[in-house]
Amino acid sequence: MSSDTNPREELYRRFRQSLSQPVTERYFDEDELVEVYDYAGDISDDYVQMEALFCGARLYPESQALSERRALLYLDTSVDDSDAPSPAAGAYLNDHAEIFTPLFDIARLEINHPEDPEAALEFLLTQYETFNDEEIIRFVDLAFDLDCYKWVVDNLDRLRTKVHYQPVLVYEVMREADENLDNELTARLAEELIETEPFSVGYWELLFKAQARGEKEEEAKSTFDYAKALGADDPDSLLVLAGDVYNYAPYLHKEAFDMLETLKADAPERFEFVDCQCALLVKTGAGDRAIATLIKFVEDNPGHERAVRQLLLCNIRNPRQYLDRFYEATEGRGFSADTYAELLNTLAMNSAMRSLEALLERTVNMEEMDPGDFSAYIEALFALSKFSRIVELIENYKYTEMLFRIPLKGCATSFSYMVSLMKLGRQADAEAHFNSLRPYYEAVLEDAPMPVKMAVRCLMTLADKIRRHPASETLYWEYFDMLNYGKF
Repeated sequence: MSSDTNPREELYRRFRQSLSQPVTERYFDEDELVEVYDYAGDISDDYVQMEALFCGARLYPESQALSERRALLYLDTSVDDSDAPSPAAGAYLNDHAEIFTPLFDIARLEINHPEDPEAALEFLLTQYETFNDEEIIRFVDLAFDLDCYKWVVDNLDRLRTKVHYQPVLVYEVMREADENLDNELTARLAEELIETEPFSVGYWELLFKAQARGEKEEEAKSTFDYAKALGADDPDSLLVLAGDVYNYAPYLHKEAFDMLETLKADAPERFEFVDCQCALLVKTGAGDRAIATLIKFVEDNPGHERAVRQLLLCNIRNPRQYLDRFYEATEGRGFSADTYAELLNTLAMNSAMRSLEALLERTVNMEEMDPGDFSAYIEALFALSKFSRIVELIENYKYTEMLFRIPLKGCATSFSYMVSLMKLGRQADAEAHFNSLRPYYEAVLEDAPMPVKMAVRCLMTLADKIRRHPASETLYWEYFDMLNYGKF
């Protein structure tokens, strides 16, 4: 349904526009504010939801429907990354303990899960004759939060008798069936919804996913073609469809790739299409082609942070040129601080040492590195066998004494420095470095955590090897690889 013919969207838009007008000129009746709140929730517009409640509190302070929405807002607001509701929800419900409606009762059970969930659901079901759309959505969500998926499925026919508009209930159950990998029920409910709204790409996409996941290849192929045709003007839906192909339908990889190629032609700046194409290529063993596709996008969009990040994770042999163009395109800003820190860690964890070196090389040329980043830089150089550069950097770094005493990172840097010195034939310097830190290492062995003790033991083993294999044994130190990096 287009926005021009969707009365809920038109009402939402009219309310949104009114927020820039004087408060005295903002007038909506109670039912309209409820509708605005519910629609804003459907599209995750927290701002409009709250403004609708503020407007309702001014115009209709005794409104029960708007009071229910306030309870729902508190219920949906968590105080951290967990799914636990805010304490404000409990406080609000306690202050309105005299109100008994489906939404208030559901909210109370969401906050205080009952000992017998199925009995509580049965009570609600018999307590109220009917449920409106928001009430049945919340009721079904409650049942799933209480791990009563089977109860909902077994009582679906009873629930149908409690609602006036069946598709809302069916859609909520279908979504949970999909989450539970119940392919048969997901497909059956998707087909039911398609009968009521045959041109909804979302329903066809879920039907396709259920069929593909249930290994019904021929049905899935037919559904894919229909969904692709319906979504010709809906790129986001087609992107979801391509993701389903990636996960569940290898026999449609080429069709999905070609579909994404068409989407790219219409919106060449959208990285999501390229990213999905690359994933499909990698899954079919065409990694080189995936990297070439990614490089082409980065060349055309040098300032695209996410694309450059993905390219760095590929650990290509010449990342520096793309990093230079990225910093130039972003006027020197580069990555945000959070993305930069996360990227350093991810590159190190994935042994993408070429990219790690290139990224940190820019930093060492622009400013003094902190000891943590400096240690990561040394690790990357060591993995790439750049021993002269390691020695040069460490001997000119002003925080070396601090760094060598940082647990784990200090040990790793000392290890790289000592081996690099031996690779360069400087045995005396390697022994002198270890001896300068020996008292510290011996003290660490007394009461340090086990990982630190193991790192120190590793350095002591290295010192023993240095003593028994002098730098003159060039063949030994050429191939010494205690950390199993291997040769690049």
